[in-house]
Amino acid sequence: MGDSHREVSNLTRMATAAAASTLITGALAWTSPQLHSPVVSLRGSPSPSSSSAASGAGTSSSGGGDYTRLALASAGAAALAGSVGARKGKRDMGRARQRLQSTKTSVLETKTEGIVDGIGANPATSWPAGKPAYTTEYTEEYDLSDPKGSFEKVGRMILQEMVGELPGLYELPPKEASWVERSLEYNTQGGKMNRGLIVVETGVMLLKHQGREVTNADLHRFAVLGWAVEYLQACMLMADDMMDGSVTRRGNPCWYRLPEVGLLNTNDFLMVEMYVYKIVKRHFGKEQIFPWLIDLLLETTFQTECGQLLDSICANCDLEELTTERWTLIVKYKTAFYSFYLPVALAMLVTGVRDHKAFDTAREALLLMGIYFQAQDDYLDAFASPEVLGKVGTDIQDKKCSWLFAHAYHEQSTPEAKAYLDKHYGNCEVGSEEEEKIKDVYKELGLQELFAKYEADVEDQLEEYKAKVRDADLPWSIFERFFELIHKRKK
Repeated sequence: MGDSHREVSNLTRMATAAAASTLITGALAWTSPQLHSPVVSLRGSPSPSSSSAASGAGTSSSGGGDYTRLALASAGAAALAGSVGARKGKRDMGRARQRLQSTKTSVLETKTEGIVDGIGANPATSWPAGKPAYTTEYTEEYDLSDPKGSFEKVGRMILQEMVGELPGLYELPPKEASWVERSLEYNTQGGKMNRGLIVVETGVMLLKHQGREVTNADLHRFAVLGWAVEYLQACMLMADDMMDGSVTRRGNPCWYRLPEVGLLNTNDFLMVEMYVYKIVKRHFGKEQIFPWLIDLLLETTFQTECGQLLDSICANCDLEELTTERWTLIVKYKTAFYSFYLPVALAMLVTGVRDHKAFDTAREALLLMGIYFQAQDDYLDAFASPEVLGKVGTDIQDKKCSWLFAHAYHEQSTPEAKAYLDKHYGNCEVGSEEEEKIKDVYKELGLQELFAKYEADVEDQLEEYKAKVRDADLPWSIFERFFELIHKRKK
């Protein structure tokens, strides 16, 4: 089609639209003055001034308004008559296009009356009767004067809810239901619970910062999300212990090392991971925020599994590859996201924080703390007693890319130290003479002093985040409290 022909066609279409609009406006104005369309505000409802003007148009208009409406109607009729010829040839094409459009409606757009997609009961999984089960009321008082005791009570409630669903909603016989209950008791209860408690503390601080009242229901829901983090922690440790060949956890034998468990641990830690999402569904499944909570948990789980891969594959790496850069990447993904960013981000979401800058600022500061936390873990693995630590350190035996080894082999190394590490790191057993000698090498290279300096540097860096956190309209007390829990810890 030539340019001149295209231009004429465009002008014809514009004239047709203008004519129709003019005719309709004029006709409406002539027949019913009350149907003037008011100005629509940004919220989609008429603004008060325009509405009142519209409603008064019929009663306060003079005879001159009639002549105006008559002129509009006449002009519209003339314009439309002039365009009839241009429109006639396009009528069939328009009808064909309309038929084509009617076939393009996606099945994904189909709506069922009374159902809001993504919120509430999913018709694809609402079987058998009674599923899904929701908890929406909390009658027991959450006592902030006993934060750990109150948090543990919510944990018991959740465990009973999860186990209670198994016979009726999943047809598990008593033996299997009892196995799940024992696994949850053994692996999710009895830890320090710092990650879960931080969700509650952060939620309370945020609501107070926003000038809002903290209700009993709020406290319970913060605790529920805290327990989702604790279950995520538990499943990661269950998998990590088996992959690393660890012996003890929290002063007890690792779950997989119990004679009756063994490889059943594989299914057990997968079930504990699934309970993370079931807990959130049970308590937030009817809420609009539910998809975002699940998205955050899924993303964090995947980040952690990427970190686990980075860590585990070190068994196939040469010692030269176990650098401080690799160590930083491992601990950022394996530990910092789920242990530090996740608890705070969950509380931020449910208290209504939506500013991208706030999440970015929180993440940066919390990842710094998370990386420091793992450096502490590596340090304690070598120098803390098993009785205090609650587990037997196995990093040297397992050839881990630890903070101590990465510095000892690269930045702080001597030829003699490097030669000894080449021969024995990852090739000795826990408690052996070679393992003890490697710990002595760490001391001789000044790694204890280097770690003390690193701790002080982290503290200085966090001080620099104070202004950024306040600019993001977040209370600094959140980050201050988190750092208090880990600074110079002994286990």
